[in-house]
Amino acid sequence: MDDLLLSDQEIDELIACAKRIVEPPKKEMQLASGHWRNDMKLQSDDGKYDFSVFMRKDEDFEENFSIGLIYKPRDIRGEIHLLRCNGPHGPHVMFDHHNRFHIHKPNKRILLQE
Repeated sequence: MDDLLLSDQEIDELIACAKRIVEPPKKEMQLASGHWRNDMKLQSDDGKYDFSVFMRKDEDFEENFSIGLIYKPRDIRGEIHLLRCNGPHGPHVMFDHHNRFHIHKPNKRILLQE
């Protein structure tokens, strides 16, 4: 696994840059392993950056959802999860925020995920 360093400003710029859909989501979500799923591919308006968006919703508990933005660098293998919005998904010993809507966003150092 490789490491990639991005500044907080670079992360914010990737999240905020104007994007267009290049591969739209399916018309209906697909059920797999207890979750409704759908995805789409995006590209920055200037054509420099590629992204994907994932959408997940628990089959039984609709409030337990996850929507995320992933950056897919062209010059290195893997992907970088820039942003994930979650619905409440139960208490956690270390993280009280899991009981309510919350957002996960990296800062400074990101591990590249293959």
